[in-house]
Amino acid sequence: MYSPMVGNRRCRIPIPLLTVFLGLSCIGQALPVAHATTIAGIRTPEQVVIAADSLGTARGYRIESTLPVCKIFTVKDTAFAVAGLVKDLAWKFDAENLTADSLRRRHRLTETASDLAERLTAMLGSYLERLKTGNPYLYRKLLEEQDGTITSILLAAYEGDQPVAIGMSFHASEDTGGRIRITATRVACPGDCPDGVMHFFLGERRLIERYIAEHGKDRLLPASSGAPFLVQLVIDGRSKLVGPPIDVIVIDRLGVSWPARKEGCGGAPSP
Repeated sequence: MYSPMVGNRRCRIPIPLLTVFLGLSCIGQALPVAHATTIAGIRTPEQVVIAADSLGTARGYRIESTLPVCKIFTVKDTAFAVAGLVKDLAWKFDAENLTADSLRRRHRLTETASDLAERLTAMLGSYLERLKTGNPYLYRKLLEEQDGTITSILLAAYEGDQPVAIGMSFHASEDTGGRIRITATRVACPGDCPDGVMHFFLGERRLIERYIAEHGKDRLLPASSGAPFLVQLVIDGRSKLVGPPIDVIVIDRLGVSWPARKEGCGGAPSP
């Protein structure tokens, strides 16, 4: 579930982000690249901190391949992270590069979010239409898993005199006539965070929810230690779908910095 937390209450939006995505396709076809992920983002009035694990998993029936992947990217002085279905080049879907392109085209993060919502909705709809005919098994799994939430994105930048963070999710469903409908949902801070603090959780998060239920969220500040702590919490829980190392990015008035980053990560995604 994707439940940004505002102040001392949980702000629920109608469409959950993907908890764990397992890309499934027919044996012999190219597997979609999907990240079995934990990403934690914390926005405060001073900064946005995003932490992500590095385990990437793609599955097709009983076939599974894993390798370290980058899950946080930068374009100029902005950052973004993606969970869920990320790339399926065989079926012309690439959420990473589309997000990077939207960031290059727009100057303000709210403009990027609007542009991305329109373009990714169109790309996802076209992708699912092709998939429905070409790989009905994968198509059905996408709509059934986690109530049809396909891809989720977290955007962050420092604009004017404050950090800005926007979380987005893209949900697919069928109407009674079999037509595919894509719904984009977003939440932002500033905007949806009265006290200036918002927590974003993408991917596997059951242990995170348990920790917050038992201890509250005051221990998660400062954000620079709280965000990676939450990702490590899931790794220590021995999730088979989340693994080290942890990448951490900070966006504040000084710009973009990387307290922790594995080799090869840090720029825009590769096509």
